[in-house]
Amino acid sequence: MLLRIKVVLVFWVLFTVISCRNKEQKAIQIDPADLSDIQVHVKRYGQALFEIDTAHFTDGLKKIQPEFPYFLDADLNDTANTNQLYSFVADTQVRRIYEKTMEVFPDLNSLEGELSDAFSRYRYFFPESGLPQVYTYVSDMYYEQPVWLRDSVLVVALDVYLGSDFPLYPHLGLPQYKIRCMAPEYIATDVMKTLYFAEVWSNPAMKTLLDRMIAGGKILYYLDAVLPNTPDTVKLCYTGKKLEWAVENEKNIWAFLVHDELLYVSDFDTQSNLINDGPFTKGFSNDSPARLGIFIGWQIVKEFMLRHPETSLQELMSLNDAQTILQQSGYKP
Repeated sequence: MLLRIKVVLVFWVLFTVISCRNKEQKAIQIDPADLSDIQVHVKRYGQALFEIDTAHFTDGLKKIQPEFPYFLDADLNDTANTNQLYSFVADTQVRRIYEKTMEVFPDLNSLEGELSDAFSRYRYFFPESGLPQVYTYVSDMYYEQPVWLRDSVLVVALDVYLGSDFPLYPHLGLPQYKIRCMAPEYIATDVMKTLYFAEVWSNPAMKTLLDRMIAGGKILYYLDAVLPNTPDTVKLCYTGKKLEWAVENEKNIWAFLVHDELLYVSDFDTQSNLINDGPFTKGFSNDSPARLGIFIGWQIVKEFMLRHPETSLQELMSLNDAQTILQQSGYKP
């Protein structure tokens, strides 16, 4: 009986250690008291534009121009400029898209809360970086670039996040795995990724698959740090089942990469199967998610940071030697 109790205690200690280790890998822990109190107020250019009385359209544009100079920097006394905007807001389909946008986003309180927390964390990790003013607009479903940043202005096309059941999305010719992620919960992740590529990304030389795996893993680790409450399914744009498959098959994925000597291949066609988006990863089950190379890169980066807690997030971002990160991670799934 005593031996049995000891075995149970040993198992419980091991389970606790493993559980704590997994939690530590999730992201860098921050004392909330160390965060700046940043309050994000999103300015809704789209709403202001579409609520103008079209019978007095030019006057309405001039009224909102001081608040939205970035969008309305043209001469509003020139009818060529105002007529172009009038045609846009009077378009039947675009107006229907705007109405749906207001239905899905009657207010932006939730988004502002997410971004306030994310920007506070971003400022903590990158104190020298500036933070943009956030605007939203109706883009007529400009899905190629739903979030963009220029100068100190970050703009979100709300009509690209109306939910996977929005009936106009299939007409864009997009696959379902992309449409599934065109929903409100993905906005904050896309905003923070846009900030990453504009302000943090060091644009390292990437020749091998390992280079791209680690680069992708660093982006996900960064998202862990600035969006700690965002589910992994959202950060990865995976379904729950796809993520579960990746976690359960991590050891097999790594064995495949090592056995087939893929880590150091420089052929992009070979690399693309493991880093590009898609319904699944070729060579694996149709139940697998895409971008398995990025998923494994993320696990390597987390192991590296677990073994090197003295490394700041900013220092991690400047480490561009993927081989060193792999070796010093001790990664063995």
